[in-house]
Amino acid sequence: MMTLPLDFVIPDGWTAVDPGDSGAVFVAVHPVPGEEFTPNITVSVRQRPDNASVDAIADEAVERLARTSAGLDVLSRRDVGDPAAPGVMQLLRLRTGEGTELIQTQVHLTVPGATPEDRLVLELACTAAPATARRLSPGFQAFVGSLHVRQHEGTPQ
Repeated sequence: MMTLPLDFVIPDGWTAVDPGDSGAVFVAVHPVPGEEFTPNITVSVRQRPDNASVDAIADEAVERLARTSAGLDVLSRRDVGDPAAPGVMQLLRLRTGEGTELIQTQVHLTVPGATPEDRLVLELACTAAPATARRLSPGFQAFVGSLHVRQHEGTPQ
């Protein structure tokens, strides 16, 4: 598992939990009484020494999720970030094998390295039932906006 010195603000109502063997470096949950699916935020970090575009990386994430979902639709996708550190935000509708519908918002952000081989990609995702996803969206947007990578321990970027 890759780690990266990240600073961020966890939105109100969310609780950090042990990521376990999920492959994520950070996981938070937002319990909703009476709902069978617990909304979650995950942050994953991967080294990408190849020259894949951020759009291709987002496509890979869709393909990876499609293998574990009964159904998946890309509802929207847009570019975020800037040319030096491009990113993509995409909104997905997932259907589980049990027929549960979920909405996942993914944000893929690139972190340029000293050399192209040192490039990292952050994948931030928020998954929830559709009505809950709409309600939790502002908190997830604030979470994404608060994220900063520290260049050196103790020095925010």
